[in-house]
Amino acid sequence: MGIRLLLPSLAAVALAAHGGAFLEDRPGWEKLNAKAVELARRNMEDLGSGWKPQMTCMPGFGVIWQWDSCYMALYAGLTPKGVDGLGNLDNLYSMQGEDGYISMAYTYATRKPTWPGRINPPLYAWCEWLYARRTGDLSRLPRAYEVCSKYFRWLKANRTRPSNGLYWFEDTGSSGMDNSPRSGYFSEHQKGSDVCFVDLSCQQVLHARCLAKIAPLVGKAGESAAWEREAEDLAEKINDIMWSERGQFYYDVYIETNNKLATKSAAAFWALVSGVATAERAAALVCHLEDPGSFGAPNGVASLSADDPNYSPLGRYWLGGVWPPVQYMVACGLRANGYRTLARRIAERHLDNMLAVFESKEHGGTIWECYSPELAAPSTDKVGAYARKDFVGWGGLGPIVMFVEDVIGLDVNAIDRRVDWHLSHPGRQGVTDLPFNGGSLSLEADVDAAQMNFKIKVATDRPFRLRAIAPDGTYRVVRDIRPGVTVLDSTKGVNASDTPLEETDLGVEATSAADNL
Repeated sequence: MGIRLLLPSLAAVALAAHGGAFLEDRPGWEKLNAKAVELARRNMEDLGSGWKPQMTCMPGFGVIWQWDSCYMALYAGLTPKGVDGLGNLDNLYSMQGEDGYISMAYTYATRKPTWPGRINPPLYAWCEWLYARRTGDLSRLPRAYEVCSKYFRWLKANRTRPSNGLYWFEDTGSSGMDNSPRSGYFSEHQKGSDVCFVDLSCQQVLHARCLAKIAPLVGKAGESAAWEREAEDLAEKINDIMWSERGQFYYDVYIETNNKLATKSAAAFWALVSGVATAERAAALVCHLEDPGSFGAPNGVASLSADDPNYSPLGRYWLGGVWPPVQYMVACGLRANGYRTLARRIAERHLDNMLAVFESKEHGGTIWECYSPELAAPSTDKVGAYARKDFVGWGGLGPIVMFVEDVIGLDVNAIDRRVDWHLSHPGRQGVTDLPFNGGSLSLEADVDAAQMNFKIKVATDRPFRLRAIAPDGTYRVVRDIRPGVTVLDSTKGVNASDTPLEETDLGVEATSAADNL
């Protein structure tokens, strides 16, 4: 296999202008990446005094949403500096009440809650942890820790049911899954609907686990154990009450009886990324993800099980639509539980369908809010029209974040100064100019998939440990990388490192999802 590291494609050169990802084997996905970054830049807003620049999912609407903003913040480090949702998080933090409450949405003009009293999924701590882990930038964590700690306590005090300690949204709209058939009443009829929601309960476990990880980084190491206890206590309740042995699935439950709803929604997969699911139950959830009669749709993970009577192959928003935030959440959960290959397959199905729509005559040239689970088309919305276009917004999660983490296969842990590269595609691939511990990192591989061999070029001004894994799952390169340019060849076997690894460090996957958040 020849090494072609000095002859980048035109697409790679264009991406390198802002720092980006490239994959010779899938040039169409590179086009989606470039389009997503273009739309992200176009959708940045400068709201003037009192607001930080932020990204919007709906230009001109005049509202900032908590749910959308968290997912847009995940672009940070993989898009040009400032072309992400970090400003959104800062704006929402500034809205937090003295009691810790943060509304699901705020109106720019009034700086007041758009729908007072309602919430959205509490994902701030998760997003801040992922950003810090990916980039090594810890500067945001002290403020984020204080905001998220207060928010967690407000949610525990105001959104748990005394009967079982589980959490409730006002309605499915507050969950973000607007028309999902998950509860019988809206909040105006019965406060908090009639259901305890599996996603919010799991999200609070994730919230606590991330706070436990952040605490030592902000001088609060003594608080980590308490956050872990919060997570474990709630996870035990979820497993006791919301899991069905017969259905091999997690379900929403009715408040008074703990009886389970008959609806199987993608909300249950928060049990993977939060570490709620045991290894056995994670395997059961994987079976649902691989089953075309359940969530294994041709175009990705459906938001509603295909055997539900409400399911629509057109999507109908949350009645089956393939939503980018669900794809990313599921992929993160699968990776954390040792199912990286399935995470990559889901990402590839999602990107393949996005590309087919992007190149179509009727719907092409843009990125959509959500997609049909079965057709090469955008999802329809709640009333049968097509969902929103130019939606980056979270529509860029596949082409920007999953493209790097699941398809190209990079797991960048700047806090621990480690990069694991899970190679799977043939040919040239990599990333340029990633922010890394105050410096930058570029990685390029040339992979001979047939022979399971590869050559890697690294350019960095920060030291780190590189572990490169061949397509057959075996470690081929383990090396301490020094600042400068380094070229590695897997045909020479595992490279001796300056600090030899323990044998246990060469295990293929972690056994605990909580350790792999």
